[in-house]
Amino acid sequence: MKLKKKYDYIIIGSGFGGSMAAHTLVAKGYSVLMIERGKRPVRDDSCWDEVRLHLKNPMYRGDTPIYVDQKKGKIEEMWTDDTVGGMSTLYGAVSFRMREDDFKGAPVDGSSGRDSSCAWPYSYKQLEPYYKTAEKLLGIAAIKGTDITEPPIKGDFPQQPNTKLSRPSEKLWKASEELGLHPFFLPMAINFDGKHGKEKCILCSTCDHYLCKIEAKNDLAAVVLPALEDKGMHLLSETRALKINTVKNRAVSVELLHQPTGEKIIVKGENVISAGGALASPHLLLASGIDSITGNDNIGRHLMRHINGVVAGIFPSVANPEKILQKQIGIPDFYYGNPRGSSNPEGTWGMIQDVSSIGKGVIKANAPLGLKHAAAFVSDYLINLLCIAEDMPQYENRVYADSSKTDKYGSPTLMVHHRYCERDIMARDALYAEAKKILRKAGALFFYPMPIETFSHALGTCRMGKKPETSVVDANCRVFGMENLYVIDGSVMPSGGSVNPSLTIAALSLKATDSLS
Repeated sequence: MKLKKKYDYIIIGSGFGGSMAAHTLVAKGYSVLMIERGKRPVRDDSCWDEVRLHLKNPMYRGDTPIYVDQKKGKIEEMWTDDTVGGMSTLYGAVSFRMREDDFKGAPVDGSSGRDSSCAWPYSYKQLEPYYKTAEKLLGIAAIKGTDITEPPIKGDFPQQPNTKLSRPSEKLWKASEELGLHPFFLPMAINFDGKHGKEKCILCSTCDHYLCKIEAKNDLAAVVLPALEDKGMHLLSETRALKINTVKNRAVSVELLHQPTGEKIIVKGENVISAGGALASPHLLLASGIDSITGNDNIGRHLMRHINGVVAGIFPSVANPEKILQKQIGIPDFYYGNPRGSSNPEGTWGMIQDVSSIGKGVIKANAPLGLKHAAAFVSDYLINLLCIAEDMPQYENRVYADSSKTDKYGSPTLMVHHRYCERDIMARDALYAEAKKILRKAGALFFYPMPIETFSHALGTCRMGKKPETSVVDANCRVFGMENLYVIDGSVMPSGGSVNPSLTIAALSLKATDSLS
């Protein structure tokens, strides 16, 4: 590929923020260069192979670790999986709109109110048309009106979901109804009808945490990016953005490094969009000195990640002998707290979802010594419920660049500090208790709660707002104090709601770039 001397837009990152920004900008006729440090997905048997994906030398593992302080000063080394398409290639395809009230700010501790200091600079109503566009691009399958917390939706979803319940999902559905709850089919970016994507879904059990070999999961590398490249967008994979070069308060170029060869190049751009996600975007801004130029101390601050956990129920018989897709249903009754009003915390709790078990090998690898074989055996008898609760944005939770030590490419080390507050933990524990009731009613004998400690839902580190004193970007995602530098990804979300964030990131990206001329 022969690069241009200068591009109208350089987009760093090919996830939901970057891909949807490119979709709008390419349609407007702009020249776009997309930078992605991950590899292009390989669509072969490795897609369904947990060993190649997650265990021995994982084939998409990133080149540089993240150093995370989340347990009383103990620094843990964590790794991301990097692909063209960002996290969409390995995600579970659940694609929610945030609820109307979620845009009013995060929960307030000890109250049913919302914290207006982290309210969005626009409302759900203003974002609704862009949700609709994102759902069309991703071929979302859902049934309108069945989620009792669903916000107002104009029109219908592009397709209907698969409504034939797997054996585990059928047990959960029946148990939920017997408890007076309102299960519904999760909105999914999966080509169930064969008309919304490339290939029709075969309902296999390898979806969440796996790539889709046949491209029936409508990830960005399957349904969005190929069309953009066909229209002239240039995409450099396995290429890392080291620094955004500036002159005064303008971004003028990006210093790039091709990871396999070590070759460095500098590419000029009229505008630069950082879309690397809530960890990589603030790290790049800090490594580029944008905080010094703008005087903004909020870059990297207010890190959120949801407070997620899985409650596993152990059943007396094999849970899913047919080994078919079982990530099908949501249980929304506790989104706004306990409908009976008798339990803490006050205010919102979150969403409960059906979720598949991870593979035997991964369970065995992460089980305590002496229990590895037993844990792998029990995995066939598990039915799981995922609990997603909103965490409160805290100034102390942050991403920062440690210039005292560098990674293999010479960039300052990416460091993360994160702690949950008491209210966060109370919300998740409340959902755990309700999930156990559902699993018990479904026939589970024993329960095992497992906190999720990854940053797959990381949000908030370059938050949107109305003024630079409390935020990093404006309502159009332009960095305060910079003329032509934007951040468009999950990092700009000032609050996160209690649902999977991918569709909201896609919608806010479409809205932000629609304003660019």
